[in-house]
Amino acid sequence: MSTQAIEAQLAQVSHEIQRQKDVLKKLESSRSLLQQQLNAVRDPIARLPLEISSDIFLQCLPLRSRDYPREYPRPKPHLAPLLFLNVCHAWTDIAASTPALWVSIGIFFPRERGFEQFLKTWLRRTGSRPLQISLRGVFDSVIARPIQHHSAQLESLVISFDKTDDLVDEYYDFLGGAQPQVELPRLRTLEIRCVGGVKCFWLSFHRLLRLAPNITEIFLQNISFRDNIIQEEPETLVLPRLRHLTHSEDDFDGMNWVSTPGLETLCVSTEALFTESFISFLHQASPPLRTLELCGSSDEDSFTEPMALMPNLTCFECLLPEPSFVEALLNFLARNPHLVPNLETLQLDEIIGATSYTDMLTALAGVLSVRRSRLKTVCFTIYRWDDPPSLTDDLTFFRELLEEGMNIHISLEDRPNMLCSS
Repeated sequence: MSTQAIEAQLAQVSHEIQRQKDVLKKLESSRSLLQQQLNAVRDPIARLPLEISSDIFLQCLPLRSRDYPREYPRPKPHLAPLLFLNVCHAWTDIAASTPALWVSIGIFFPRERGFEQFLKTWLRRTGSRPLQISLRGVFDSVIARPIQHHSAQLESLVISFDKTDDLVDEYYDFLGGAQPQVELPRLRTLEIRCVGGVKCFWLSFHRLLRLAPNITEIFLQNISFRDNIIQEEPETLVLPRLRHLTHSEDDFDGMNWVSTPGLETLCVSTEALFTESFISFLHQASPPLRTLELCGSSDEDSFTEPMALMPNLTCFECLLPEPSFVEALLNFLARNPHLVPNLETLQLDEIIGATSYTDMLTALAGVLSVRRSRLKTVCFTIYRWDDPPSLTDDLTFFRELLEEGMNIHISLEDRPNMLCSS
């Protein structure tokens, strides 16, 4: 057989192989389409009304809270909501038609450059709904540009970073330093937290509050303003809708230019209560505080000035105080009923290392004696008591108040409520 004949047969065989491949490809495509149609018929989700199937998808999103900031939906193909796009066309249509699935996202930096286009698609699916976004790591303003374009939809923003992260105030670019068109009219909740230490965040914090006049809640964890060099005193900023402020550090220097005429709940470290910057904040802000929550203890006992600046206080809570601080506080409240006269709730949780119960209970009894007409709830929890009280007449007075209707709870670690013991 000649060379030409062999080449002709080879070409014919190759052509036939390619034809068979094309036939197989069409058959596979038809099978896939038929399988999708069969899945759609069998799939109970696809047969449900859109409102119900959308709600089922929403229940698959991770629960989110301030204690678990990582629980924002993360952009991973094996996690909801992206997972719904990889099942079938019916599920893809449902997910794409449910804006509420896409209103939250947790972004960890650094990200690859292609993430910008991905983020545009994600945020576009939200329509005009309010957004909840968590940002973690060293901010990349280029990749996160789509967030800037949707800034008017931001309702909740969490900014987290590690102590070792550099250039933290590059968030300033996101907040308007180089983007004057950025506005945050819907922003209600702001959380800024540093993991593993304390870090300054002055520039971005200052700019952000200027852009968010309707903010109602601010949570600052391990954020300090003390080390920042401020060239000139900023103009006072009024936040008329701010109702809750948490600041874990004991310096309030960065808040002295903020006026909070509607602030009702303030959570701070116990040390902060006695600092000049905190006193200055109370003078400047003049907040109508209803609730004060402290954490930790202090050797200071000069309660008069800060308490005089919180005349509307109805709830006082302190977590992990030391016995000496507790006794000083109780003695102050007993001797000065004219200060915080509207106090209704007194809660001292996990008192650490009490060596003697007599003085502490005597001081508590003194407070209840002079404030019994206003006080409604008293919670007194000892985390560790070296010499626990016996269940004798020491608690008789408290049991009498309990019978009169006052809500009193005195407990040790292994005794949930000693007043209920026989």
